[in-house]
Amino acid sequence: MRHFKPATKNPFHHPGVFQPARKFEPRFLGVLCQLLIVFLIFNSFSCAVNPVTQKRELMLLSRADELALGQQTDTEVTSTYGLYPDSALNQYVSTIGKKLAGVSHQPDLEFHFQVLDSPVVNAFAVPGGYVYLTRGILAYLNDEAELAGVMGHEIGHVTARHSAQLYSKAQVAQIGLVVGAAVSKTFRKFAGLAEAGLSVLFLSFSREHERQADDLGVLYASKAGYEGSRMSNMFLTLQKLNPKSGNDGLPTWLSTHPDPPDRIAAIKKAAADWQAANPGAKLAVNRDNYLQHLDGLNFGEDPRQGYVKDNVFYHPQMTFQFPVPTNWKVNNTASQVQMISATEDAAIILTFAQGQTPDQAAQDFVTKNKLNVISSDSRTINGFLTRRLQFSLQTEEANVAGLAHFIQKDNRVLMFLGYTDSAKFNSYAQIFSRTLGGFQLLTDQARINVGPEKIKIIKAPRTDTLANILKPYNYDEARQKQLAILNALELTDRVQAGTLLKIVAK
Repeated sequence: MRHFKPATKNPFHHPGVFQPARKFEPRFLGVLCQLLIVFLIFNSFSCAVNPVTQKRELMLLSRADELALGQQTDTEVTSTYGLYPDSALNQYVSTIGKKLAGVSHQPDLEFHFQVLDSPVVNAFAVPGGYVYLTRGILAYLNDEAELAGVMGHEIGHVTARHSAQLYSKAQVAQIGLVVGAAVSKTFRKFAGLAEAGLSVLFLSFSREHERQADDLGVLYASKAGYEGSRMSNMFLTLQKLNPKSGNDGLPTWLSTHPDPPDRIAAIKKAAADWQAANPGAKLAVNRDNYLQHLDGLNFGEDPRQGYVKDNVFYHPQMTFQFPVPTNWKVNNTASQVQMISATEDAAIILTFAQGQTPDQAAQDFVTKNKLNVISSDSRTINGFLTRRLQFSLQTEEANVAGLAHFIQKDNRVLMFLGYTDSAKFNSYAQIFSRTLGGFQLLTDQARINVGPEKIKIIKAPRTDTLANILKPYNYDEARQKQLAILNALELTDRVQAGTLLKIVAK
């Protein structure tokens, strides 16, 4: 739980607008109804003019709708993933972002730029002008122009209304927008791991959208006074890095931004074309200035916010621990810890509960979700006052059964919840009981006194290969290769004396 913020939504909440349409019988009636819905949609919304292309296109989201969706998503994004607590870095990123937004196709739109406290390498934007960069992607960028290109790309998705277009097409087709994270589609429908706004983050843009956003990224960066071709360096880094989704459930850049063929060449050509059309333009790179802003940036996972070691989850800041089932995937977010079974048909969630006492929290949970209570009792587990609850729930998609512990921890109540399909509950009951019942106080100082690795900026002491410059730090081979990628270099590359470089240290 990163900073362990209360969740904005109940784990069983299901935004109705994202539920798939019910089937109608007889069969032809369902087809007629769907055609009627499409007809009403097309006749209820006028075509909108795209700010970038100036072409008219079907758009189910009005400007006001886009702003509302952006505000909703922003609340969920910041609550779920957490903001990186460095005001100077956030201000630096925001200043560059606003400079880019000012030369975009929607300079009157109020853009918001924020750095997320996630090691996942990603940047993304949602309708309404909300743009996010993870500290993970900032670590792998190497100059201000590269940052401007990536941010300009995301601003381009907003100004060209790409997410809004995908949202509209999905609604017309009656496709549910669900998080493509760690759970199977069938299980996700009742697992409650996706919220309406967050689902926008997991839409995969088309190659056409990506090419247009690349062109806009080059355009905006160049107009703002940066070397537009530098954005291509990020794609070279990603090719070497090949990042996978992190353990906080956030997708990576490549999972939501398909890589069109010849992308790097196209970016360089677009930048060269702009420079040819604007001879004499002063274009900055600002490498040293950018790197200096990264000094002290947390790198990788921050164990203070929770980590797994030998199948045990430890939370140093909140001083608790519990066992993790073998081979289960762990997503540690700012609002909850999610554990997903290897077969993606069961989940365990730890989060804050509503209510001042375990009894109040349990009753609130039962009432809001209209649960069928099978058994309920109060007990003390490992020194914590706990309300234990076994329940079942019938939904349109499935019958759910689960076990919940409402645990008094200091002045808050935690809900520890395990659930699966009713038919599989008996096979998971022992796992649920062992995990939930294993919640206990963390007292081991060796597990508490941990901290994240950080990026340190050094100067090359002499002209030499990167490998030789790194030798005094006694990094193993894997870390040396990682640092080469981090600096967009090869270990055999010669580095000039005085060049700023990124290393990683405690």
